[in-house]
Amino acid sequence: MMMQTKFKSTTKNKSMATNNQTALHVPELETSRLLIRCLRMDDAAAMLEILSDEETVRYWGRPVMTELQQAQDYTRENLRWMEDGHCLYWGIEEKASGKMIGTCTLFKLDSTNRRGEIGYLLNRVYWHLGLMSEAMESVIAYAFTVLKLHRLEADTDPGNAASIRILEHFGFEREGLFRDRWLVNGVWCDSLMLGLVSNQG
Repeated sequence: MMMQTKFKSTTKNKSMATNNQTALHVPELETSRLLIRCLRMDDAAAMLEILSDEETVRYWGRPVMTELQQAQDYTRENLRWMEDGHCLYWGIEEKASGKMIGTCTLFKLDSTNRRGEIGYLLNRVYWHLGLMSEAMESVIAYAFTVLKLHRLEADTDPGNAASIRILEHFGFEREGLFRDRWLVNGVWCDSLMLGLVSNQG
């Protein structure tokens, strides 16, 4: 059974943007335990906590962050990408504590072919509590019901069993293995592509 998700939006125009259009509105998505809201600059400290953990970023493709300035620059970069219409970037906030504990992103949005790619990160302290599944369900529902995407894609390391498990839980299917697709810290890494097609046409 699907959980109930509240979509909070003050924007009338919910059509998809492309890279040449203005920023997409990033709505608040609310679940029983989470507020999934637009990324903010004051999330940089929480971002550093997530991205300074070696286990969390093992399959991320960037070096571990060590300084707040790095997290601020990264947050600012993603806010700029949103402003340019490249993506929707949510901070996942735990309601009980008010803390930003992870992120979820829709990017590579293609309005002509109604597809996009999904990405996500969660603070390791909050792993194994079902919180990322809760957030993912809301974002996937928004992508298909509001943005009217037909297809979502996810690119993950074939060794990232936890990521593959959560994607397959939502019906993503393994569609292709790309050898030596990413160069991560001097090491060539394979890429597993998974896809999910909407049943809404």
